[in-house]
Amino acid sequence: MALKKLPGLIDVHVHLREPGATQKEDFYTGSRAAVKGGITFMIDMPNNPTPTISIERLDEKVELSKKGLCDIRFHFGTNGKNLDELPKAAARPEVFGLKIYCNHTTGEMLIDDPVLLQGVYSSWPVGKPILVHAEGEQLAQAITLATTHGQRLHVCHITQASEVEMVRDAKKNGLSISAGVCPHHLYMTGEARERLKGFAVMKPPLGTPEDKAALWAGLADGTIDMVETDHAPHTRAEKEQENPSFGVTGLETSFSLMWKAVQDGLITEERLIEVMYSAAKKIFNIPEQEDTYIEVDSEATWVVGEGGYETKANSSPFEGMELPGKVMTVVIRGKKVVEDGSIVG
Repeated sequence: MALKKLPGLIDVHVHLREPGATQKEDFYTGSRAAVKGGITFMIDMPNNPTPTISIERLDEKVELSKKGLCDIRFHFGTNGKNLDELPKAAARPEVFGLKIYCNHTTGEMLIDDPVLLQGVYSSWPVGKPILVHAEGEQLAQAITLATTHGQRLHVCHITQASEVEMVRDAKKNGLSISAGVCPHHLYMTGEARERLKGFAVMKPPLGTPEDKAALWAGLADGTIDMVETDHAPHTRAEKEQENPSFGVTGLETSFSLMWKAVQDGLITEERLIEVMYSAAKKIFNIPEQEDTYIEVDSEATWVVGEGGYETKANSSPFEGMELPGKVMTVVIRGKKVVEDGSIVG
């Protein structure tokens, strides 16, 4: 065994499904999946069936999340019509950003009206980032709006080579912009849909080999700032149906997939710490987790799904893949929640 001590990992983009869809996941099972993968702090997205677009809904989530084994915080949501709630949400310590959906999502939160978008960008207090699900021309529009209103912009789950170039150019022009990428977009291309069927269906969709190469290059050179899982659990029945639900799990596999990238020479170990911890901590102003760390057996390998899953979704697009780097210990504020690779909390 070759143990490496690393900081507790951060994931700024997860969908824990509570309230409203707890047959897929809840705060307890999602937190179990997180700590099994070495993640000690994660931020939940607002697109529940009843979306988190009011302080009342935020308070409900905060209370429900107390069952979690790790720290769970939140991004607030908007439908473009809750502008009075935005300053109140931005002032809350549990809120780390505002999520805008420029593509269809659960909870009727799609905003494609330019007037509504202007209102949102002008109403969100400058400081905490605005996060966007925006592809192609939508991303170009988001960059323009963020520039106009002096907002910090975070581009979620970037997928296309052209989008990497947009972010790179925006950074060169001095915009406060960051970007995240998901392991499934780094490791898979559209051909995986033939092999995995519904288990390779997500939004944004898997790209081309050229897109994949651009994502790795952008992650290595700093254009892409962090890895985020977009952990989006659905039941197996939902993924196996003719029109499968969009989204895949990721909390339990993200670290080992990125450790594989280190072993394969795609990124350095130092860059792994940046993209899975320090960049997110800095960009989202995440407070220090005292006496929190993980220990990883850097020489061990494990097979995805072989021992089951902690997520209620009970699946992974990487099922059957042998991965290096096994999380053996997780300590959060002095309390051990994973020991010898098993959850004890």
